[in-house]
Amino acid sequence: MSADQNLENNKAIVRDFFQKVFIEHQVDAGLSNFRSDYIQHNPMIPTGLEAVRGAFKQGIENVSTDIKKIIAEGDLVVVHHHFKFGPDSLGAAVVDIFRIENGKIAEHWDVMTPVPEKPMNNNSMF
Repeated sequence: MSADQNLENNKAIVRDFFQKVFIEHQVDAGLSNFRSDYIQHNPMIPTGLEAVRGAFKQGIENVSTDIKKIIAEGDLVVVHHHFKFGPDSLGAAVVDIFRIENGKIAEHWDVMTPVPEKPMNNNSMF
């Protein structure tokens, strides 16, 4: 497999996870993209597959996201997206970083900035 093909495959794994969990709200199907020894770097969620499963199943039916950019380099995939906590939510600009290993999500980091009601400029967060 070429390096470019590997990058596209890694992006497809992450895109499939987002589609299943945040659009279709099928947590278990989305987590099939994760390694069983998954490592979580968000300090608000314990590490491990079962911990992330529990976190996603809490209120997932109200959330949505709109992916703005997906960037891949080496074994990393970065997703910049507009995450919403409910239909009336302004949401947040989120950057998720995933490390892919052997075709599965092995590790995750994220940063989130709430979308303000009255921004200080007219530049988009996306």
